[in-house]
Amino acid sequence: MKKIGLLFSILFISTVYGQSPLIVLDANKLGFMQDIKEQMEAINPNDISTLTVYKDSLVCKKYGSNSGVIIITTKKFILDTFYKNNIENSPLKANIASPEDLLKIGVVNDNPKSKNQPYDELYQYIDTYTINEKIKKIAQIVYLKPEDAIKINPEWINGAIEISSIDEE
Repeated sequence: MKKIGLLFSILFISTVYGQSPLIVLDANKLGFMQDIKEQMEAINPNDISTLTVYKDSLVCKKYGSNSGVIIITTKKFILDTFYKNNIENSPLKANIASPEDLLKIGVVNDNPKSKNQPYDELYQYIDTYTINEKIKKIAQIVYLKPEDAIKINPEWINGAIEISSIDEE
């Protein structure tokens, strides 16, 4: 049902604008909606973290589209990109061996009792190729061992990470 809703939403946007928008999935330009309907139908809506629609903006100019741009970012892209950029070549790899391990640990934020999913927190530290978000720069990532992490949130039995960002103004 969600899959039909996603496709319907994108087709509705296309109809409203009167043209087929360009689809960008995980920073890759796929093509215009009219040409890639089958690829769009294959996307599981539960795998999507964000879907942003642009019409008459810098993003449209960047991608060379006069008919709008829809940028879709998947949860897997966020985990993989964050892992590659911040963990893969660092000492943290000893505790976080793969991007999937990020799903098993907590991410300390302002509300540690929240049911935050790691990709929701990690999203703010990667470039998703949109113009609305300001990407935070990481100063330090600290791994909290399980015995310390469960003091913050009892569900974090596999540990957690705490990210310190650089304040830029």
